Amino acid sequence: RMDLTVIGQRIKLAREAAHLTQEDLAKAVDCTAKHIGAIERGVKTPSLDTFIIIANTIGASADLLLQDVLENPIDSIAGEFAAATAPLPDDMRKRILKALRAFAADEE
Repeated sequence: RMDLTVIGQRIKLAREAAHLTQEDLAKAVDCTAKHIGAIERGVKTPSLDTFIIIANTIGASADLLLQDVLENPIDSIAGEFAAATAPLPDDMRKRILKALRAFAADEE
């Protein structure tokens, strides 16, 4: 069974990581900020079209947002990392990736 509260929390976290307000997201989805708030609290279920617009607008994969209800989600750590770094400039993301590669090489 889908836990709408958890999905809503993931949407909220990704929206905040993208530095968007509920009002910003509502404009993109063509709904009200109140409706976005209800989705984030797990009170309302977004339609598939709305879910896709939300995911695209906040820069989060559907796998990341639905990882707790999918039987075969992508690696959740990789998804969370991608969502957390998505709002950063490309040069900073490349530096972080370089640092991770160096860290992983040290662990071998």
